[in-house]
Amino acid sequence: MAGVGVLPVTALAAASQIAGFDKELRMKSVLDDIYEQFSGLYFLDRKSIPDDALRLKVDAKAKAESNSVTITMMLHIRGGGVYDPATLIGTEVRPTTYSLIIRKNIVRKAVTSPGYGPDEEDARPYGLYKEWIDALALWNKEHHGWSIRQAILEQFGESLVHGRTLAASPRNWNVNILVGGLGRVNMQVNYNNNRAALTTSMVNRILLSGGGTMNPLITQTLNQPNLSNACLLALDNRLAKLKLPGMPGDGGYLATISEIQHTYLGDPAWSARNLGTEWSNVTELNDKVQQWSGIIGKYKNLYICIDERQPTIKVSGTSSPFGLSAGYVLMGDVDNRDRGNLWTRDTMFIMGKAAIVDWLSDPLRHITQDDDYKMVMGHGTAVVEGISQPIFGRAEGLTGTALEQYSSMVMILGLPEYV
Repeated sequence: MAGVGVLPVTALAAASQIAGFDKELRMKSVLDDIYEQFSGLYFLDRKSIPDDALRLKVDAKAKAESNSVTITMMLHIRGGGVYDPATLIGTEVRPTTYSLIIRKNIVRKAVTSPGYGPDEEDARPYGLYKEWIDALALWNKEHHGWSIRQAILEQFGESLVHGRTLAASPRNWNVNILVGGLGRVNMQVNYNNNRAALTTSMVNRILLSGGGTMNPLITQTLNQPNLSNACLLALDNRLAKLKLPGMPGDGGYLATISEIQHTYLGDPAWSARNLGTEWSNVTELNDKVQQWSGIIGKYKNLYICIDERQPTIKVSGTSSPFGLSAGYVLMGDVDNRDRGNLWTRDTMFIMGKAAIVDWLSDPLRHITQDDDYKMVMGHGTAVVEGISQPIFGRAEGLTGTALEQYSSMVMILGLPEYV
């Protein structure tokens, strides 16, 4: 150093310098999951669905004794009465019942770690392999949330579309599909058991709402007309209302939207159609509702929450027959939603009572496998589960619009650039 008479210090050789390391292992952040909050048990002996069950869990009595569980629904008495001077004999009404069959399959995931030796010693200061094994719990939680979203959008969670349950779990779109940007009469797509035919009908409605093109428009985003029509169609489709803690009166529906639709919704000038006096901000709702994950407010009978993992659908093909594929946030930080593509559409889920059925037949368990005298250790998890959309009447031969699904709707929305 110039101006100092003392000779400079000789630096210690690099090979002899002590290297310091942050011993706290860092994990990349992942998106939140909101579906763990609202669930209720279906008891086989009581045959009752709780009013506060968005996610209907089948109770433990339905465990390993069978490979499927049947839930039966009885319709209300329909038709008029018998009036003077007609006789009542011969007009008696028999009960009409439809059934829902739910199934289960196994899901496993494993990681590897050293049991002892140099590899284990090198990683020991960081707690690397302990964190790696503990990460399995988060993977299972995210896999469960992914399967729930699949069941709402495509009828069956991932475990059911493999192996022994594949044939009985044909994926198709939600029974109640709505297309934003159209009026109430044209907004709902008639359900078809054939996925290809239903896909083409959905894409044709998307084109209709966009004036014949796939370019996303402001009118296809979440705005007052689309929300109001969703409220009307929830009643038209007889969606059973939820009565979650904090909901006043006779209950309502839970709607999940992406953070992008929240951006549109939060700008009253965006579509020139703000929500007016029917909108209540989260701060105007009671304390219990304010604790819900992602809640931003209430419009009429819709309680709206942001879901950071809200799925998308993407159109393929330039003419009929079109294709449609779902995009999800997968486990970890893998995002397959392709939201920058002009042919990708957002979704909104409108959910009532028992929007999905969740059968946990054999709870999550820890499994191990060792090799080479336990120098290599495998740690994993296994769970037997089945997650599906409750659609009644298939066993009785009902098809198309005759099927009974009164628990959820999916609205398809545009994703124009927000400027």
